[in-house]
Amino acid sequence: MQPDASLPWCVIGAGPSGLTALKNLRAAGIAAECLEREDDIGGNWLFGAATSRVFASTRLVSSKSLTTYLDHPMPRAWPAYPDHRQCLDYLREYARRFGLHQWIRTGTVVDSIAPVDPPAGGWVVRASGGPARTYAGVVIASGHNHVPRLPDAPGTFTGTLIHAAAYKSPTVPLDLTGTRVLVIGGGNSGCDIAVEISRHAARTVHSTRRGYHVVPREILGRPADLRAERLLRMGVPVWLRRAISMRMIDRTIGLPARHGLPAPDHRLWETHPVVNSELYASIDTGAIVPAGDVARFAGPEVEFADGSREPFDVVICATGYHTSHPFIDGRLLGAESATGLPRLFLNLLHRTRDDVAVVGLIQPDSGQWGLTDLQSRLVARMAVAARRAPRASAWLYAQRQRPPRTSPIRYVASPRHALEVEHFSYRRALERLIAGMDRRLRHAPAP
Repeated sequence: MQPDASLPWCVIGAGPSGLTALKNLRAAGIAAECLEREDDIGGNWLFGAATSRVFASTRLVSSKSLTTYLDHPMPRAWPAYPDHRQCLDYLREYARRFGLHQWIRTGTVVDSIAPVDPPAGGWVVRASGGPARTYAGVVIASGHNHVPRLPDAPGTFTGTLIHAAAYKSPTVPLDLTGTRVLVIGGGNSGCDIAVEISRHAARTVHSTRRGYHVVPREILGRPADLRAERLLRMGVPVWLRRAISMRMIDRTIGLPARHGLPAPDHRLWETHPVVNSELYASIDTGAIVPAGDVARFAGPEVEFADGSREPFDVVICATGYHTSHPFIDGRLLGAESATGLPRLFLNLLHRTRDDVAVVGLIQPDSGQWGLTDLQSRLVARMAVAARRAPRASAWLYAQRQRPPRTSPIRYVASPRHALEVEHFSYRRALERLIAGMDRRLRHAPAP
């Protein structure tokens, strides 16, 4: 089933994933436009926007070298870990360089996406401020940090409880100076928030469900992820990479046991990496008090798994997000229910349709934007093949029917890792598919 080739594609969202999807579609000769709900581009990095989840002190947890788009490096003069202002400037410059602004409709909220009826390929998109429009294909690039996930502990907390989605600084949305604060969650946001507010609160307790491995931002003067990347490129087996990395981490910030913390119940990299160079120092000085999992809320107090109880004024839940695409029935993306998690090839492509993709539906253990660039290049080739290269389409269809490759890393079973990918093997899989499509498109008829 092929839609009208004269119709454009629609990209939902003008954040990092949507921008590179739009750029790569148009670079491949596919007409496309982008619909963005906010009044400016940037997505999550548009600090202050309703859908942005960054806070005032946010900076990348992956180095700029492993984060950038493939054809648009970050300035050499920038620090190894740029802050959110620099990230937004980078995205704006990317859009300016490739002339994307003219194809982006801001202030446009997508209400629904549905297949053309009767089914002939293509999608009908209904958005605010205009009539329904039919597109040849759709790229969903709206992110997955919209619906906060709250702890499922029983009871009620009578103090102030907020999710990290609302946290912007130690004074916004509320002044935490001199208060007793509990931060729940052992991810990067939870650790960053705990460190930051420990400088202002009277008492800061950090609750985590398990012990975690913490990786410093730098090892011997270089970003830690670049050190690990070198080992990956050398083909060092995972057991040896772990041994080398554990030794370097211990020499730099120490392993958890050196700071009185429980040993993790998993091996390094089997949970999404916590990148933080200040957490252990804050624990060692008593600025942050570690605690176990929350068992229940009891009025002004919180009871922990070990039976201890403590009163708090504020609880901040850095407990992640539910993956949500409310404008489309999840079953159209392979989910088991209308609101379920999409089940896609490489978390990207529909198994049978050539006119829909979800770019950015991953959580890699390193930088993401280079991976979404590769995702978008594959989507663009899929769109080109659907129009004029049936053999390339058939080859990509066959690839999508194969069982997924086994990840070299086995992740801890938790909602936090539902979208986790090991970046190096994932990148190579995308590169192989792009190369395969290029070989087959080389002999396709000219448009």
